[in-house]
Amino acid sequence: MGLFGNSPRAARSSTSTPRGECPQCWRHAHDPAAHRGLRGDCPQCVDHMVNGHPGINRR
Repeated sequence: MGLFGNSPRAARSSTSTPRGECPQCWRHAHDPAAHRGLRGDCPQCVDHMVNGHPGINRR
């Protein structure tokens, strides 16, 4: 594993969600455009924090 992006984690883009991860959470965590222009909390992220992930642990 090197310092110049040849680790498995650095090789993943925001469009390739790892197995077992929530696609929305992954995109919002790794894609700067997901929250660009927001003033305050992201409604989708707040919904996930309160209600869980759709299809996984939804209350």
